[in-house]
Amino acid sequence: MSELVRFFAVTALGVILDLAIAFALHQWAGVPLWLAAAAGFCIAAGANYVIHQTWSFRSGPLSVKRAGLYAVVALVTLAVRVAIVALLDRAQPGAWPLAVLVAGAGGSFCVNFVLSKWVVFAPEGERS
Repeated sequence: MSELVRFFAVTALGVILDLAIAFALHQWAGVPLWLAAAAGFCIAAGANYVIHQTWSFRSGPLSVKRAGLYAVVALVTLAVRVAIVALLDRAQPGAWPLAVLVAGAGGSFCVNFVLSKWVVFAPEGERS
């Protein structure tokens, strides 16, 4: 199984967790959509890092250095996610919140894979 397929599988499970948390916070707790998206993302990102380190990229044992790099990548990815969600929600306030969350997740997936592969989990000598 390729890295991309493993990354996608882990990320898909993470996105399900992420979106479920975000949607529940927004629908049932009245949290603004952008903030709910950020909360869901952060919770899922922690779980994703551990699984990506050990399975997706098979980078050996957990590493504090890689965890730090992943945190930076997660912040960039989160910024992309929140920007997409905020822009779409502003364009159509209150309409299709789940679709808006999914669009944000799709955009952030692309950013996350590229940065994870070439920055976080690249072999030491190959980091960009």
